[in-house]
Amino acid sequence: MADPFEVRLRFTSALRNLTASSTSAQKAALYALKHRDLDEDLHSCILEQLDRNNMNNRANIMYFLEPFCELAQREGAASFVEMVRRDIGRIVDAVAPEGAGGGANGKVVRRVLEGLGGRGVLGEEVVGEMEGRLREREARAGEMRGGMDDVMGDNATTEDGGGAGGGTGGPGGGEDEVMLDRDGEVSPKAVVNDATAVAGGGEKRNGLLRVNKKVIEQRIEEDRERNKRLRESMWAVGAEDDEEYEKMWDELSDINEDDLRMAKEEAEERAQCAKFDSTA
Repeated sequence: MADPFEVRLRFTSALRNLTASSTSAQKAALYALKHRDLDEDLHSCILEQLDRNNMNNRANIMYFLEPFCELAQREGAASFVEMVRRDIGRIVDAVAPEGAGGGANGKVVRRVLEGLGGRGVLGEEVVGEMEGRLREREARAGEMRGGMDDVMGDNATTEDGGGAGGGTGGPGGGEDEVMLDRDGEVSPKAVVNDATAVAGGGEKRNGLLRVNKKVIEQRIEEDRERNKRLRESMWAVGAEDDEEYEKMWDELSDINEDDLRMAKEEAEERAQCAKFDSTA
């Protein structure tokens, strides 16, 4: 039996090094299934890394859960699936917390919840409950943002004037920093009311969350890679020709008069070409 401490260290390292690549997720999932006798410890590693890492790592771990649960179902490791189902509320809260740090991961959580629901890991009621929780947070964030418009305007005036508060062009800012609003979008200003947002890959200064540009650029690259794989999977078909035939048949519309007219015209053109070829 492997040393539990070493297994935890290796799995934790695999979680920290997760990227948009499917290879890294498969490697971590296979390692966890290899040591399924330590399932409780490995699951606790997932929860710990969700609490400690920045918003990009949280998103990568959230994306990792879908192929991990799929592989666990296929390999008969139901304990991992049960623990994810049990702690899904805590996982969602960690990946998309209230405040500026969690807004960027709202779409990530929704996409993974949809995938887990489609694979039978989560029931429809649970998925609906998590969706409702996300909507409530987004609504509260919108209300708070609307109520702080005047305050934000005052902050912008101070920053533009180069006051002691430090703007993006002063000593407190710089070209390597941008700011994130509560929806996770790049913004000139953002008020942070949640301490967990600081763990999202930024630094809190004067009530503002500054996120390093490298964190945002990394997220953009990873999202681009995931969208690329998603488009590839949309075009993927099985090895059997019947599957592709059935897919094309379902996508075709019903025949109408225009189709018949076009077919008749094409037949006449083919007959005329054949006549010219025979006389040439």
